[in-house]
Amino acid sequence: MEPLPCIPAERQKRMIAYVEEHTSAQIRELAEYFSVSEATVRRDLDDLDRQGALRRTHGGAIKMDRSTAYEHKLADKMRLMTAEKQRIAARAAAMVHPGDTVLLDSGTTTYFIAQALAGHENLTIITNDLHIGYQAPIHPSGTLIVAGGMRRQGRQELVGTDTENFIRDTHVDIAFVGADGIDLTGSVTNANFAEVGVKKLMLQAAARSVIAADHTKFGRRALAKICDVRQVDLLLTDKNLDEEMLARLKKLNASVETV
Repeated sequence: MEPLPCIPAERQKRMIAYVEEHTSAQIRELAEYFSVSEATVRRDLDDLDRQGALRRTHGGAIKMDRSTAYEHKLADKMRLMTAEKQRIAARAAAMVHPGDTVLLDSGTTTYFIAQALAGHENLTIITNDLHIGYQAPIHPSGTLIVAGGMRRQGRQELVGTDTENFIRDTHVDIAFVGADGIDLTGSVTNANFAEVGVKKLMLQAAARSVIAADHTKFGRRALAKICDVRQVDLLLTDKNLDEEMLARLKKLNASVETV
């Protein structure tokens, strides 16, 4: 991972990734890596500790010890890996052609994909994400369909039998589905069981299936399995994916693209 110019929001996102990768980090180490003062690092770590992105310790920080069922809140997810998600979104949008039918899973990466599709003509976009349904712009010639179902408590996605039945009866050109973990064995996983049925059906409904996830999701295992990496057409992630993880995925015959 290359050091970045000292733009505070971007630096903090990279600081999270650094601590996640190394498990822990000292203030002096981070100051040297990001070419900032130790006082700046302390302020960043204090901010990130308050956000729940990492755990502050005396002299540094450690990665959060999260269970496989841990889920960030939407507002927190929108602040994490934003530049990476936007690059993924731009590449995803380039895969979509005018007139296509598109399934968008719930999540912040798919929200950015929806934004990136705003200039595409004659699309039919189907989603189970209320945030996408209410906030994402679409071209005047396009159609946006929000699947029915039950809203998860405190979340923006629709799940349950009605949602699954709706998706089961669709056939689309491409589906973009998110994940909370892609582990070393090639399992694509999610932090809760409620969404898994919908995600599986979205992948099955598409002529081309894409898992869209930033590099921090790789090397992790979440609670519930969605599929194996070989069962999707593409894993789309950002260029900060660890080379060792990339090599392992290719050995598993996974198709991976980094942007």
